[in-house]
Amino acid sequence: MDKYILFFIIIFNTNLWGQDIITLEYDNTGLDYKGPELKTKGYSNNQYKFKNISIPTLHVFLPSVSTRATTAIVICPGGGMRSNAFFHEGIDVAKALNNKGIAAFVLKYRLVPTHLIKKKEGLNEPYTKEKKQLTYGHLDALNAIAHIRKNKMKYNIDPDKIGIMGFSAGGAVSIEATYKSEEYNRPNFVAPIYPWMVIVEDQEPPSYGPPLFVVCTTADKLKLAIPSAELYIDWAEKGFISELHNYQNGDHGFGMKKTGYPVDNWFNNMVDWITAIGMLN
Repeated sequence: MDKYILFFIIIFNTNLWGQDIITLEYDNTGLDYKGPELKTKGYSNNQYKFKNISIPTLHVFLPSVSTRATTAIVICPGGGMRSNAFFHEGIDVAKALNNKGIAAFVLKYRLVPTHLIKKKEGLNEPYTKEKKQLTYGHLDALNAIAHIRKNKMKYNIDPDKIGIMGFSAGGAVSIEATYKSEEYNRPNFVAPIYPWMVIVEDQEPPSYGPPLFVVCTTADKLKLAIPSAELYIDWAEKGFISELHNYQNGDHGFGMKKTGYPVDNWFNNMVDWITAIGMLN
């Protein structure tokens, strides 16, 4: 009986954490980290989130074996650059993508060191620490894309169908990575979900014009609907493939949680869009 229990524990943990965890390249020069990574309670009793992440990792979730190379998506959970909502904006998304035949890679990008969170900025400009952290976090996203593309055979990935998506601050990470990408680490499409654009400087969309899918709600308490629409307009004015879903109801941070409103359809809308633009294998 003990062997059977152990077997199910192993299977459960494999499904929970994915098949592999990759440590990405990083350089923390200029960041004042103290203490280890912290795990705290998440949005429900059986979930948690992480803080004080100083070592970026990529958690691999692969769908059932396919004879053809699959689409891949890097997932950047949100948390204000101060925490990582690892479940409802990470693992839960990865599992849903796997069910659609898409390989998923949940990114734990570097965060503002915990001991600096309540420290006064010392400057008039708000979100100074978060903006500084974005200059590091977006590198983690670019390294994640580069790792997947380099290991396309290992993961059975189509190197021309690697996307990135992110929630709130993770949306900022995904957009900043897209702005700063080069040919070897650029995403083939990007899906910022209620992106926290206040920490992202105004920039032109990259010239190669990766398809863009944006989701937000008018009821978002952080008032992200207009910045999300402006991001869509930046792409649309260039004639790049772009789609905006700005729902009325649904508060900030819904992720994969059900709200009872039409915004609950956002994930299926996104997969339909990925299919429509020819990015789903």
